[in-house]
Amino acid sequence: MNIIIPDSWLREFLKTKASASTIADCLTSCGPTVDKLNKVPGDFLYEIEITANRVDAMSIYGIAREANAILTQYDIKTKLLPYKTSPVKCKKKLEIKITNNPSLCKRILAVKISNVKLAPSPKWLQERLEKVGQRPLNNAVDISNYIMWEAGHPAHVFDYDKIKENKIIVREAKKGEEIITLDGIKHTLYGGEVVFDNGKGEIIDLPGIMGTKNTFVSEKTKNILLWVESINPEKIRKASMSLGIRSQAAILNEKGVDPELGLSVIEKGVSLFEKIANAKADSELVDIYPVKIKPKKIILDKQFISERLGVDLDENKIKDFLVSLQFKCSWKNGKLSVIPPSFRSDDINIPEDIVEEIARIYGYHKLPSRIPSGALPEKPQNTPFDFENKLKRVMSCLGGYEVYTLSLVPENHLFKNALKLKNPLGSDSVCLRTSFLFSLNQAAEKNKKTNEPFHLFEIGAVYIPKKNSLPDENIMLAGIFYDKSFREAKGVIEKFLFKLNIKAKYIQKDNFMFLPSCGLEILKGNDLLGRLGILEENLIYYEFAVNSLMKNHNPFPKFNPHPKYPPQIEDLTLSLPERTKVGEVISAIKSADKSVAKVLLEDIYNDAFTFRIHYVNPKKTLTDKEVETARNKILEKVKKSHGALIKS
Repeated sequence: MNIIIPDSWLREFLKTKASASTIADCLTSCGPTVDKLNKVPGDFLYEIEITANRVDAMSIYGIAREANAILTQYDIKTKLLPYKTSPVKCKKKLEIKITNNPSLCKRILAVKISNVKLAPSPKWLQERLEKVGQRPLNNAVDISNYIMWEAGHPAHVFDYDKIKENKIIVREAKKGEEIITLDGIKHTLYGGEVVFDNGKGEIIDLPGIMGTKNTFVSEKTKNILLWVESINPEKIRKASMSLGIRSQAAILNEKGVDPELGLSVIEKGVSLFEKIANAKADSELVDIYPVKIKPKKIILDKQFISERLGVDLDENKIKDFLVSLQFKCSWKNGKLSVIPPSFRSDDINIPEDIVEEIARIYGYHKLPSRIPSGALPEKPQNTPFDFENKLKRVMSCLGGYEVYTLSLVPENHLFKNALKLKNPLGSDSVCLRTSFLFSLNQAAEKNKKTNEPFHLFEIGAVYIPKKNSLPDENIMLAGIFYDKSFREAKGVIEKFLFKLNIKAKYIQKDNFMFLPSCGLEILKGNDLLGRLGILEENLIYYEFAVNSLMKNHNPFPKFNPHPKYPPQIEDLTLSLPERTKVGEVISAIKSADKSVAKVLLEDIYNDAFTFRIHYVNPKKTLTDKEVETARNKILEKVKKSHGALIKS
């Protein structure tokens, strides 16, 4: 996340003579990265990148706290001023009854502000909001936004008089309930979102994300309910993303804002209302905090720190680093006991997190650079990745072009029971694919304009649903031929399997999405390796389960010595009836006589098929008479089994 911090606002809490460019350089080297420093009339603006785990730094005061700790390490004098607030002094009871659900909301703070005079905010406040990218509206709304940017904890203002039932109930939304947010957009809730109910089933707020139209502050507002809450971050994230509401409040709250910060925020809000809206606190400050954050203690020793940093730092130096970040720590018998501040309670959990904080404040650039020592590890053999790369190389050598298609496909691009996304980005990315067929078909369509035959292939995962569990991610090799004959395509597949040393059989079977009588199942023994078939004219599709190929392939081919005696080779042209399966004819020829060592389909013309036959006897050279005997056996067998006749 990127935020903009005005230098003038930062220096309200950070007292230093360091220039803006020096602050930017020091922050970048040891903390949040300053991507850009922009000069504007009378000020500088820091554009700072904050990682998602550092919600504590997503504010003016958070950056001041970081800069104070970091600048000290560069021997720059600096002082962090406290975030000063004044307690609410009114003792009058708040008339609104609040019913909380601790599992949904960790803390609630609320106070009534009376006699509010709505007007444009003072110029200084408007200018500060504009510099951070926030549009000023009126003094009441601007105050809530101002303290959010300054302290890093969202706050909300209700029109007090619009909460007519004097009740606020924290509950989960029911599926189908509707709200209209401040921006005038109607939203239908999915169920499970945290909402505020006025006691009569009417939703009056989508807390932590955006207020609703029925309790918003208008020009007629006289009394305000200033409110700060800490909603379950997971609930905030899910609701914000599913409803498509990405407010600054949601961005902060979904990362787990510190509940301990709420008191300072609401007290600062009250003082600003008194200062710029001529209002006053007209109730006690209600603070519902059922389960407070328990400080966590992390213990590590000097050796642990030194081994991971690669440098041996003094114990007092280590303590100074952590204290500058507001950690409580002490050394005892070589052990360092650390208690992170509440605003880092979600971020700091294990000893390695403490070492990381020490390293960055010490300075990553000061850590020694060492080449790893020891023997180079041997590359693992026969890994799935190696095998997949082998498949890609073989297919590329056979004329295939590798493509990458999306795992998300339209709903009509699937077989049954595909997994659907709850919140798809569009109609073309609704489901997880269960096959490559439609994706590759689409890729072929886009490439047809080349007006040349081609072969596309892809290796990747398909997602097969499982009941009450994550889907099976099966790795598949799939491809599509455009404008190639079925014999050409089958020849590529046969050569591919030959390169893997897999002796497969092809069985015609009507299934999948192939045209009738135009599909093959490819098997090794009883294992189904894959499928090949015609989808439509000019499109032939195949797919293999990579696990089955890996299981059945032989990385080392079997060596067969060349025959001692030369083969007798002849071409035999046969006339075959229509729809005869040539593969079965080749099998019949091979089984007709034991001297037949090899049979190849050499040529085709109309119904005439020329087979090149190799006759071999391992003990002698065959005579013409012996070859003639074998030939007669072949002709007799193919005529009987397939009605084949010799073509003169």
